Amino acid sequence: MRIMAIDYGRRRIGIALSDPSGTIAQPFLTIEKRSRKLLLQQLESIIDKNGVTLVLVGNPLSLKGESTPMSLEIAKLIQRLKKNMKIKVLSWDERFTSRLAVRVLKDHNLKPYNVDGIAAALILEDFLASKTKNCGKS
Repeated sequence: MRIMAIDYGRRRIGIALSDPSGTIAQPFLTIEKRSRKLLLQQLESIIDKNGVTLVLVGNPLSLKGESTPMSLEIAKLIQRLKKNMKIKVLSWDERFTSRLAVRVLKDHNLKPYNVDGIAAALILEDFLASKTKNCGKS
């Protein structure tokens, strides 16, 4: 089960993919947003070419866990993906992933060339960790 995570931004969209078994997250690429139509085509192509069965879209909730103005854009993207792809698409809490991605890069003395892709990988890692925790509960 290959999973794709999306760190959605107004200018750039980070994409991360899991390995085919759905256990390891890795940054895939960053898309420069030009139009909604082109973005959907690019996402659909990635989903098809990589055999993605689940898509996570990061939702930057407020500190109180409430929706933000960006949450509305993300909800629209989720609707479009579900309609066009007939695939399972989930919203996932992604508070602070971009800041954490920058910190990770700085801690390793790396240039922030793919912050969005790393943020998407952090979203995916969080999801995968939650699956592991839930599987261990009895």
